[in-house]
Amino acid sequence: MKITPVYLAALAVEAIPHLDIVGTRPPFRESEDFATGCVVDARGRRWMVTCPKNATAGTAIEAEAGLAPLLLEQLRAGNLPFDIFRPAGFAQVKDAGRAVIYPEPFGAAKDFESLTDDDVSELGRALASIHGLPVSIIEQAGLPVYSAENSRVRLATELDDVDATSFLPSVLRRRWDSIVANPSLWNFEPRVVHGDVAGENFLWANGSIATVLGFSDAHVGDPAADFGPLLGYGEDFTEHVIESYEHTLGAHFDDAARERARFYSEYALARWLMFGKRTQNADIVAEARDMLHELAEEVMHADAASLGADDAA
Repeated sequence: MKITPVYLAALAVEAIPHLDIVGTRPPFRESEDFATGCVVDARGRRWMVTCPKNATAGTAIEAEAGLAPLLLEQLRAGNLPFDIFRPAGFAQVKDAGRAVIYPEPFGAAKDFESLTDDDVSELGRALASIHGLPVSIIEQAGLPVYSAENSRVRLATELDDVDATSFLPSVLRRRWDSIVANPSLWNFEPRVVHGDVAGENFLWANGSIATVLGFSDAHVGDPAADFGPLLGYGEDFTEHVIESYEHTLGAHFDDAARERARFYSEYALARWLMFGKRTQNADIVAEARDMLHELAEEVMHADAASLGADDAA
């Protein structure tokens, strides 16, 4: 089935029959899992429609929609400084679950590379507000809740699955095994975790984060997981985020958390590989395999340089 803006408009009419949809507008975006577009009603209001393209994507929509009313309660209680996804209606999509229609979120996405120092501080405050939410909202939404030990054991099991593909370089397997097997690194307080910290999910207006989307992978678990995606933007960026985060949350992001964040940053490549395997996408598998080998080369060079420095000392 080809998904077009007109098809999304038809889903909007089905989801909220009393809406008088009169047209479509940009943006229209399509990925492996979703198609999202904007429709306009007779009163000039803009609505977004997100259509799942497979059952996994449909499950993600249901997860975020189930959490949304609980996040809205936290927003109204003053515990969130930004708006969130507000589902208004649903329409069934054959073999994929339900499409969702919701008011167009306020704000515009920014590439994290373009953030100013003030923006980076704002990002740290946003993460702190998410991590400071009561874990009970995740439990009420029926989303996963992991203890520190649960988190470690799950990663050890995942590593076995990645290794079974035969695409994991041995140097990375040894490196990641040593981290996952070190109990001193996994003594943390589980918190609400966003689960998909990416520029497209943080919308900005007037120098502040106006809306945060993408809570479909939210869970209670390791707060360091939300920092893994940020390490690619440089040490100054990461440290600035952490400083703002610590000041807002009143909690220390210690050396063990930093080590776990580095692990999550690297391990994202393994998860990308497994996504490609699950979806039988040969291009993703090949891309992930190449990136894993590049990382392995970097690790070996760094280890060799470290040994050379030790010998010189």
